[in-house]
This record gives sequence, structure tokens and C-alpha cells, in this order.
Amino acid sequence: MPVANDHFPIVLPRSFRAIATRTPHDERVIDIIATENRIPVSIPGARHLLSRFSPSRLSTLSVLLHGALLCSSLSIITCAIGAEVPTASGSGTIVAPTTTPECLPAGKGFLRARLSGALKTEIAWGNETDCSGAIRPTDGGIRMRFAGMSTAVTGPGKSQDPERLVLVFGIAGLREGQSARSLGVNLTVIREGTGQFYSTRGDDKCMLDKVTQVPITGIPRRSRSYSVVARGFCTEPARAVRGEGVILVSRFDFAGRVDFDTEDNGMDPQTATARL
Repeated sequence: MPVANDHFPIVLPRSFRAIATRTPHDERVIDIIATENRIPVSIPGARHLLSRFSPSRLSTLSVLLHGALLCSSLSIITCAIGAEVPTASGSGTIVAPTTTPECLPAGKGFLRARLSGALKTEIAWGNETDCSGAIRPTDGGIRMRFAGMSTAVTGPGKSQDPERLVLVFGIAGLREGQSARSLGVNLTVIREGTGQFYSTRGDDKCMLDKVTQVPITGIPRRSRSYSVVARGFCTEPARAVRGEGVILVSRFDFAGRVDFDTEDNGMDPQTATARL
């Protein structure tokens, strides 16, 4: 079934129409998933698709829906995202080339963290980390998001298959260009391959020892983008949104970016999880 916006019809791929029947996510979980995966639920029908999309395919859904928005903004009348298109030989599928994420243009983005509990792992992501940051509309603070692959340790010499993790830091007390010490931070950890969410549900369990902001050079001066470098720790774990289990991020430090021209209008993980 085609999904259209107010200006141009957008035809979503057949794979969307063939999603297996499963128990839908409820509205509160959809808000969390959409926020942490930057999925544009403004497209009519997107929430319905998201409610039935398996957690392991969230990245695909995000790419496809962002592609739909891009096609509409370029005034393309019909956009068959990811649909099979005959090649010059008359068969085959055109596949969009993959690109390696770049956290900071200077090549110095990273996230390092130690996790224990339901997930025991040492994160050491470099500039290939998928990172972003924007203003939190609820309080004017910022929300930093980092995503990448990690391997959990299950015992001496034993480990699980790599899985994609997302860590989100909500910093209510930080404003544009500020440097600060001893700031509370709300932390959410998402095991994207399993759909499991863990949240501190407040900024009283984790703290930033130090955070600095530096304007990113090499971009138009009118752009309000900054590199954000911080280190911190948690004294209490993030608890499972549903079910049991905790994850303690005993220490972390990161260098990412925040764009103050952008407002993250998704529901804050702290607010969303508090309603569950």
C-alpha cells in the first residue's frame, strides 16, 4: 500500500507489505524505538509499520523511511525505495552503496565504555561510530547518541556474536558552547538486535566529570555545530524497561557532535520509559 505525504506520493517497497504478522509494539515502546533509531514517524503509516517491524531490522526501516523523506524533499513524484529495478542487463536489483559513518570531520570521534550486568563488554569505538546530537525540546539540554557493534563476554575466553548497541546520553544542564563539571546525565542502553531497553530513568545515577564543547571548523559559520568531549561514570545501573536485568556503565568517555540548529523532537527515553 503506497504511503504518501502532503506533497508527493511515496511508494514504499514490497518488503514493507510482506512483514510477517506478529504482536505489535504498543505506542510507548514505538516512541522509544523511533527516538533512539531516528526513525521519522511523521510519514503517514510509519507508526503502523514500526509496530510490526522486528528489532533486528530497525536499521533497515530507518534507512528506508529516511530515504522516503529525502525523495519527497527532492520533489520526486514517485520513489520506489529499495524496490527491484532492472539493470542494464535487464535483471537484478540496484542496491544503494554503503558508506562508513563518520562521527567527527576531524577524525577524532569515539566512545569508550565499560558495561557489566546483563551485558558485559568493553566498548572502544573510533570515528566510525554512528554519532549524533541535538537539542532536547523538553528542557533545552542536549541528547547525544552513539551506535556501533560490540561483542559481549560470557566467560573466560568465551563471547557472544557481535550485536549492535545504542547508547544515549541526555544532558539537561548543558547549553550551547558551555563547558562544565559534575553534570547529571540520563543514560539509555539499547540492544538493538534484541529490542531490549535499559534506562537510568533520571539523571541522578550517572554523572559527567567534565565536558567541553568546541566549534567544529570547516563548516559554514552559520552552522551551530560543536564537538562535545566528555568523561563520566554511573553509580547505579540502567534497569530494563520491561522484564528484569540491569546494565551498569561504570565508566565512559566520548567525543561526538551536537547540532544546535537541530531539535530532537522524539520522546526523551527518560519520559517514555517512566510511562511503562
